[in-house]
Amino acid sequence: VLEKMFDMSIDPIGRMDTLVIALGCAIFAITGAFIVAAWIKHTYRPIRAKNLPLTTVLYISGILWFVGDLPMNGHVLLKGAFSQCKFWNIWVRVLFCFIYTSVLSIRCYALDRVFNQNKPTKGLAYYLPSILFVGGYIAYSIVTTAIPGNLTIGYAEAVELCSTTEGYVIVTLCLLWLNWAIIITMMIRLRNIQSTFNEFYEFLFICFFGIAAMVKTTTVHFTHPKYPLVLGYRIAETLGDVLIINGIILLIMAYPVVMSLVRNKEYEREWLLRLRTDGLQDMYEANLNLRADGPVHYARMSGSIANQFDKNMVEECKRDSRFFDIQRFGINDCDQEGADMEREMRDRYR
Repeated sequence: VLEKMFDMSIDPIGRMDTLVIALGCAIFAITGAFIVAAWIKHTYRPIRAKNLPLTTVLYISGILWFVGDLPMNGHVLLKGAFSQCKFWNIWVRVLFCFIYTSVLSIRCYALDRVFNQNKPTKGLAYYLPSILFVGGYIAYSIVTTAIPGNLTIGYAEAVELCSTTEGYVIVTLCLLWLNWAIIITMMIRLRNIQSTFNEFYEFLFICFFGIAAMVKTTTVHFTHPKYPLVLGYRIAETLGDVLIINGIILLIMAYPVVMSLVRNKEYEREWLLRLRTDGLQDMYEANLNLRADGPVHYARMSGSIANQFDKNMVEECKRDSRFFDIQRFGINDCDQEGADMEREMRDRYR
C-alpha cells in the first residue's frame, strides 16, 4: 500500500534495524567507559582542563539525541508510545541535538572568556549565553508543540508515519546551522591561545564533523523526505549521527584519559611544564589575580630540573590544599607557586 501511495520501494523494519540499535548502544557504551574513567581520574589536571561536567552533559545529550533518532528514523514501529511524534521529535531528538551543539558553543565561549577576554568564568555575563541558548530552545519546543500538527509534525495513523512539514524542517535546520556558525566564529577566536590550552585544531575537527553531519542531514531531508522508509538512508542517518556524536566526545576526552592510565605522572609533568613555559602563567597572574598567600619556600635543588620541579610542586601542594579553579581548566594556587619555582630554577640555570 505504501509503495503505491509514495511510488517508491519500501524497506520494512527488520534485523538490520535491530543491528543498528545494538551497534549504536555499543558505541555509546565505549564512550561512556571513557567518561566514567575521566570521572574516576577527575583530579588529574589534563582531564580537568577539558571541563568534565560540560563534556558529561554533551554525552547525556548525545544519548537522548540517539534515542530520539530511533523512532524518527524508522527503526521501530510507530505504535503505542512511539506514535507520539511531537514528543520524540521536538522534545527528544531536536531539543537534545540543540543542547549538544549549544554545549560545544558554551565550551568555546568559556575558553574565549578566560584566554582572550581575560575574564573569569563566573557571574551573569558568563552564564547568560547558556541561559539564552537553553531557554530559547525550550521556548521553541513549547511553541512548536502548541502549533497544530498539520503545520509542524504529526502522526499519520493510516500509514503509521510521522509527517513533517517543509516549513518546520527549514526552521529547525536553520537554527542548527546558526548554532554551528556560532561555534565556527568562536573557534576562530581560539586560534591565538598559547600551546597548552590551544584547542583550535580540536575544534577545527569538531567543526568538520559537525558541518559534514549538517550537510548530510540537510541533503537527505530535502532530497528524500520519506527516507525512514528506505533502509539505506535510515541506517546512514542514524549511524552517521552516532559516529559524529561519539567521535566529538572522544576527540575531547580520549587522549588525556588514556595518558592518565598509561603515563600518569610523566604526562602530567610534561603538561605542567608546558604550562609554565608557554607564557600563560604571567597572563593568569596579571589578569586573573591568581596569587598564593604568604611566601613561597623552595627546597634545595638536586637532580634534574623536571624531577625537582615535580617534587617541590607536590610538597607545596601538601602544605596548601586550597585550589582556585578556572571553570575546571586545571589552574590552582599550587600551580602558581610551581610557576614561581620554575622561574627561579630557570634563572639559576642561565
